[in-house]
Amino acid sequence: GARPTETPVPRSVRASPTRAATDAPLPTAASTRPAFPTVTATYTPTASLTPTAVPAIPDRIVVDTIGLDAPVVPVGQQGLFLDGQLYSQWEVPNQRAAGWHQRSAPLGQPGNTVLNGHHNVYGEVFHYLLALRPGDIVTLVSHEQRYDYIVAQTMTLAEEGQPVEVRQANARWILPTDDERVTLITCWPYDASTHRLVVVALPLAALGDTVETP
Repeated sequence: GARPTETPVPRSVRASPTRAATDAPLPTAASTRPAFPTVTATYTPTASLTPTAVPAIPDRIVVDTIGLDAPVVPVGQQGLFLDGQLYSQWEVPNQRAAGWHQRSAPLGQPGNTVLNGHHNVYGEVFHYLLALRPGDIVTLVSHEQRYDYIVAQTMTLAEEGQPVEVRQANARWILPTDDERVTLITCWPYDASTHRLVVVALPLAALGDTVETP
């Protein structure tokens, strides 16, 4: 906080009556010595600082039912030309790791936390994602803090060769949401990758909630 401000506070000085000397007729000379004001430190309270919570960025994903335990790394977007139009698509880690969309929600907050990953190359981190069923538990970790989610819905969406409108409709699953959720996305099937496999999971506290198309 800022140092207290020193505010000069003048002290009124009342002259003391001069006692006349009995053995000298001369008047007493007035003192020319200046009176200095007293400096008083004024305390100015500062507002208490509330620490800002650090966003919980996922750094690991664990799904016991499919034997998945892998790191999570942030990923950005890159440009893609399609039918003469420039679009953006999310990069996918070229290693055995899931990619957290940097613009998606951090853990434990309202919003859509989106993770992608390869299923047939670069370590196949999401190879067994197709085996997930509603009720399975997905655990995301951030600095050793665990966040548990329960699978609510899985779906496969045709992607390759589809018009732009269909692809944009598919992409709505990775857009921001008002509720807290995790969305996992990869390609399917193993030998063609013509579809998108999407898994939506909700916090355990939201068990019983329904998931609808964004």
